[in-house]
Amino acid sequence: MDPNILASQKKREMLAAFWPRKISRYITRVLVRTPITPNQTTVLWGTLSVLNSYTVYVALTGGWWLVPLIPIIYQFCFVLDCVDGEIARFKGMSNPVGGKLLDGICHRATEFALLATFGIAAYEKSGSWLAVSAALLLMAGDAMYVFAYERRLTTLRQSGFKGHIRKTEEGTYTRGMPWGALTRKQQLLTITGLFHYKSVYAVIGLSYFSPDVFVAGLAALAFYKHWKWVRLVHRTLSAVSALQPAGPDAQPGADATPAERTEPARSVSGGAVR
Repeated sequence: MDPNILASQKKREMLAAFWPRKISRYITRVLVRTPITPNQTTVLWGTLSVLNSYTVYVALTGGWWLVPLIPIIYQFCFVLDCVDGEIARFKGMSNPVGGKLLDGICHRATEFALLATFGIAAYEKSGSWLAVSAALLLMAGDAMYVFAYERRLTTLRQSGFKGHIRKTEEGTYTRGMPWGALTRKQQLLTITGLFHYKSVYAVIGLSYFSPDVFVAGLAALAFYKHWKWVRLVHRTLSAVSALQPAGPDAQPGADATPAERTEPARSVSGGAVR
């Protein structure tokens, strides 16, 4: 393997990317010889990820045989999500548009496409407008969580926080580290981290009960999403309070709790891995 290809991978990475990075390096080795750009690769996996919502829709409405295909497609998208950053670093084309903006748009588009799919399938099976209401609550809850999460980061930074918000030592690995060198918990995380949009499989399971149970399950998921963003706001306020100087000689951020210094990444979408 070309050492420049290996060097294009992140030196420190989330454990969820451990296995995808094993595959992405070979795809990157091929694509760096083509005119394809990192942003084009991002758009490609984002489009595939959004289109996979149709596979979810078929599974929700009786096509149970397609269920195994859903995680395979998402995993392929995850690999390409690794590839786009590797191409960018290999070709010296890194930029905030692809690395942050486009990547985030693709993740959010996938999430909202899934939530819309849940509502459409529930309405088709139940014929009840309550399904539409549950879907709208789902979308609102997810949107509020994303907004609260982003504002949390900004608020903590403005309050003097200097640590890492998205990663913990336990939840990451160093490039080149063998699987056997990981702890058992970390090894497990490399496997469980492969499954993205985990609520999809629970919702598919609900869809094979009665339509009323299906709609009630979506409503429960909607309330859970709203509870998450309210809880996140509460945690942010508590963290900001802990970051305030205790006296005239105190330094901003000195009283931050260990949990706030090493908060793990949100798991709604798997996060950006460029």
